[in-house]
Amino acid sequence: MTRAVIKLKHDISDALPVIGRAIEGCAYNAEVPVASFRYKDFGVIVHARDITINGAGDEASAREVMGFLADIVAKADK
Repeated sequence: MTRAVIKLKHDISDALPVIGRAIEGCAYNAEVPVASFRYKDFGVIVHARDITINGAGDEASAREVMGFLADIVAKADK
């Protein structure tokens, strides 16, 4: 299984509850904090400082997941 780990420049803890509410089937744990969900065929785990995408076969797939997350957070800001 291919895995992509994206290290983030900033702490995104504030976005995790938004992700947890907006994505159907997302498991959010406020104590850790972490959010995990499936996007297409990928398992995605979002921490405050990194995002792990399991099953991302290439960079384009990882970018697709990152774009999906960015859209979720941007829509919540409106």
